[in-house]
Amino acid sequence: MIERLAATCLMLLSVLTGSTLVRAEEPAGQLAISPGIVELSIDSKPAIGSIRLQNLKNEPVKVKLSVYNWTLDEQNNVKLIPGSPQSLDQWLLISPLSFTLEPGGCQVIRYSVRPNVQPEPGEHRALLSISEEDSGNESWKEGIRLKFNYSMAMYGYCGSTHESAEIESLLLDRHAGAIRAVVRNNGNMHTRLTGDYTLWKAGTFPGFKAMKEYLRNSTEWRKPEGLIASGSIFSMPVLPGHRRTITESLGVSGQKSGYVVAFNGKLGGRQIERLFQ
Repeated sequence: MIERLAATCLMLLSVLTGSTLVRAEEPAGQLAISPGIVELSIDSKPAIGSIRLQNLKNEPVKVKLSVYNWTLDEQNNVKLIPGSPQSLDQWLLISPLSFTLEPGGCQVIRYSVRPNVQPEPGEHRALLSISEEDSGNESWKEGIRLKFNYSMAMYGYCGSTHESAEIESLLLDRHAGAIRAVVRNNGNMHTRLTGDYTLWKAGTFPGFKAMKEYLRNSTEWRKPEGLIASGSIFSMPVLPGHRRTITESLGVSGQKSGYVVAFNGKLGGRQIERLFQ
């Protein structure tokens, strides 16, 4: 048997990837996790909550939980760092930390936040790692086994928080077929660039009002003339004090002309509209 660990990057979406068991006689299984991200207020009383896991595989799954402090490096990759007196991982109590889920079974993980120092105003972070361990009773002998390792971001907010961010540049890289934004976070909580984009044949863009109406009704309306593609941006977070470049591929690499890109989005509550011609 060949074992391969498929570890997910940090994703602030309710999506689990890499959690499949590849076998010829059955479809790939996984673990369902809800919610996909935890955000809570830290006040004088202990903050409490729960996370629900369900085993969608056809065999028992042995699960282990670990908690870390984290940041994002210059390439927007998750980097585990030592805990500090002000990091959320130092204040978390989680139970249970290990268990076995039977096929179709559910497990509720309960947590509470109990700071042992006075939390500073702003955002405090932790990363909850939910990983699969060897159960020791695998019955099959060949193939590729992919074990999940899901990372869940946990944010705790204390006192006065403010989201303050600016876009230093927002450009269309036609050679790479991508939108590039340079974002600086001046607040004390994370921010992210979100929004929708559309690609149109040159000379056919109907305006932002028509674009928004189509995206709201895209399942019912016919595709407008000249529309090439559309998509959404939900970027990795930009942490307090960080300056990061966000790149969103449009799927038109190498096509340098003949189209325009319209972007409608938000950053820190500020509306952004930009037409790249």
